[in-house]
Amino acid sequence: MNIIALTDTRLAALHRQVTNEIERRSRIATNGHDAAALIQGNELAKRALIVAAAGKHSLLLIGPPNCGKSMMRAVALELGLVQTFEAWPCPCGNYPCGNVPCSCTTRQIERHLGKLPVADITVEMVRPLEREMRTPRTTLADMRKQIEAMADYQGLDLDEISGNLLRAAVRELGIDPDVRRRIIAVARTIASLDGREPIEACHLSEAINYRMMR
Repeated sequence: MNIIALTDTRLAALHRQVTNEIERRSRIATNGHDAAALIQGNELAKRALIVAAAGKHSLLLIGPPNCGKSMMRAVALELGLVQTFEAWPCPCGNYPCGNVPCSCTTRQIERHLGKLPVADITVEMVRPLEREMRTPRTTLADMRKQIEAMADYQGLDLDEISGNLLRAAVRELGIDPDVRRRIIAVARTIASLDGREPIEACHLSEAINYRMMR
């Protein structure tokens, strides 16, 4: 299918079809249960999803098979976030899991990561450890409560410490202007979730950690 040649009407229809199919699979996967509570471990990924849903940021979930990516997409839909993508960390899906050997070369992994969609937030998911299966899990209600309590701040200005931190990250990590813009927007959401009007260094640090892993 030539996506470029499609009309806006056809693209919109295609988008609806994809969204409806994701919702259908999500209903089957959760079977009426709390999708978030079904996800074992991966609390950091749930935090990233809260930030993404609160600010309507696109989200890319990267992880091996059977780590909960599809279930996390079901949670995203429950929270009204449609722009959620999932991918393996390498062609075989097992990098860098220690208990399952990865058969991919470094070059193959680099090419694979280079083809992944660019999202505002990228977070890695892992297969949960045994101890994580017995710990309390963040529920959908918990996530909604945090999002609903978010303050309505809009300012994107950085203080001196945050500005210096971002300049250092741009220099050391080779961040381009588009990624820089995404980082500031995500940091704004994180600060608002924290009930803080100014974007502080801790908010910016978390946003930087959500940048693309390539």
